[in-house]
Amino acid sequence: MSPRGDPPRRESWYSQPVVWLGIAVFAATLAGCVYLIFVSADYSDASLPGGPRVFGVPAQQPTRPPSP
Repeated sequence: MSPRGDPPRRESWYSQPVVWLGIAVFAATLAGCVYLIFVSADYSDASLPGGPRVFGVPAQQPTRPPSP
């Protein structure tokens, strides 16, 4: 047990300011991601001209090397 004159020890995680800063940055990052997902849901992607599609993505036609 510490004497009465000593200041209280600040070893617990919730008393560290850097932990709260990390939590705030993490929460702001998650909120930003959710916001971008909801905002982007309002806009549709324009179709790209192309030939065959694989899983909805235009596939490039295989090119043959020139014959000698």
